[in-house]
Amino acid sequence: MRFIYLRICREIFMKKKFLLGLLAIILVFGTAVVGCNDGSTDNNGNGNGNGNGSDPRPASPESMSTKTAMQYFTDEGITVGINVGNSLDSVDTWTPPYSPSNPISSETAWGSPLLNQAYFNGLANLGLKIVRIPVTWMGHIGSAPNYTVDEAWLKRVAEVVNMAHNAGLKAFINIHHDGNYSHGWDGWLNITRIPTDSSIADKFEKVWTQIAEYFKNYGDYLMFQGFNELHNGDWGASGGSAQEYQILNNLNQRFTNAVRGTGGNNAARYLLYYGYCTVPMIGTDTKFVLPIDSANGTTKQVVGFHYYEPFDFAHNGEVNTWDTPAFRNSLETYFSAFKTRFTDNGIPVIIGENGPCENKAGNATAHQNRLLFIDYMYGKARENGIVPIYWETGDHTYVATLGGNANFNLINRNTGQPRNQQSREVLERMVTAVNNASPPIPGTGTAAVWESYNPNIDSNGSTAALTLASNQYIFSGSLSAVEGSYAQANFVPNAATLTAMRAMTTFSFKVTGDGKQYEVMLPTTESIVSYNHYRYRFTAPAAETTITVNVPANLSQADWGGEGVVTFIKNNIQNIQFQPVVTGTFNLKVWDIRTYQ
Repeated sequence: MRFIYLRICREIFMKKKFLLGLLAIILVFGTAVVGCNDGSTDNNGNGNGNGNGSDPRPASPESMSTKTAMQYFTDEGITVGINVGNSLDSVDTWTPPYSPSNPISSETAWGSPLLNQAYFNGLANLGLKIVRIPVTWMGHIGSAPNYTVDEAWLKRVAEVVNMAHNAGLKAFINIHHDGNYSHGWDGWLNITRIPTDSSIADKFEKVWTQIAEYFKNYGDYLMFQGFNELHNGDWGASGGSAQEYQILNNLNQRFTNAVRGTGGNNAARYLLYYGYCTVPMIGTDTKFVLPIDSANGTTKQVVGFHYYEPFDFAHNGEVNTWDTPAFRNSLETYFSAFKTRFTDNGIPVIIGENGPCENKAGNATAHQNRLLFIDYMYGKARENGIVPIYWETGDHTYVATLGGNANFNLINRNTGQPRNQQSREVLERMVTAVNNASPPIPGTGTAAVWESYNPNIDSNGSTAALTLASNQYIFSGSLSAVEGSYAQANFVPNAATLTAMRAMTTFSFKVTGDGKQYEVMLPTTESIVSYNHYRYRFTAPAAETTITVNVPANLSQADWGGEGVVTFIKNNIQNIQFQPVVTGTFNLKVWDIRTYQ
């Protein structure tokens, strides 16, 4: 199938095959020498790139969120990111045993310099929120039965994670090029041999146990991904058989068991799961099954896929057009399927790798079409609650891929700056595309029906009226400047709506108003006593607008009330209230309040 053919090209590009020959190896060592800048912590994390500095890990467990993955992604604004490709995922030889002489020779094997703090600071300054840090462990793992992971390599990975965190970025690390491929080399994580070789799955679980144990004290900003693009060893294969999915589902379960089994912060760490070869069909393919996480359910799970369509434009850069009805229909069908199956059920989705690469033509038309593609694809991703993470390679070399040129480099790895003006425009467009798109509303929802609605005011001079006209609830009056005064619009649900509210993951309402700030509140049995209702603040615009609120991700507790902090228990919701925040006169129209499950 076409999506598999796409991966032939990309994998050759990512691995650089051995097309550069001995000269490439010589240049790599040259890069290693130049890239190593005297071991300064400013440029290479805690150590000097060799993993022989002091222990870079937190000495004690860092803060760990109790939020669901969806709440965390929403509250932390994780909307767009980038891959740190061709660095820690590199290997320095193409024949077994893939043994590097030191971490530097691995990290710089494909031409990128040692990663440094300036690079990650640059990513954050561009408005990116998350980095996927691919890591290849092959060549850094000892023999059976323990499969001991080289501590120097663990240290270097930790140094890089620290740099990302210091820049304010969230991060994924994974097991990347250890998987099996059919083009000149063969990783140890070969799913075709798993049915007859139990040592492979055993090794996988033991390696993940060691990785998880090493990073156990890291906070919620560090997430784990079990594996990369695992397949049956032949890029021309189909989308994955039932047996192959059973193998991958089992690996995802072993990954989960290994991480959770180390305890500490890993008991609740966010974990990312891929299906067969990261194909986008897992949005509907029921052969892909999320693992059992007995302590957390699905609340700490994230799902991912890769997307490089249309292939000749987004991956190879061979053509400079992309906009056809067939492509738009394909993308929107895939993205919608992920929204329906995962996002709407509280499970975040990422595109772990995507394009588009720089077009081979290199002219103004091709560049403009690249920007328009980003507007469309990244916007649609955001509308469906999907986080796109660009595949960026950190070098300036065009690498031949089946007759085409694919250049995914946008950023100078030494400085963290865009490599040219066109790269800057691409990066800025990624951020603005997701910022300008509306977050998802899960389906059509259920219209709320009220048993009663009424104004509620204090005795300190506030006034309020709540009337219904043309299906709009008009809430108007004045809010006194006296401390503790309030004016509320109370909507008491009927039995069916109350049940829907207590089960909702999202609610929405349409609104127009006076440009002032309001809050919508969800009183619960507990908060009614203390007046510390959980709320969402918004500004009422003059033009009709739909406000969407994720529950409880977008809610915060009121900072007043006499009984202190209370826990939000959705099953104890009593009603819904609207209240002005700014003293003085107010006028707000609210209608079409809907709940979504």
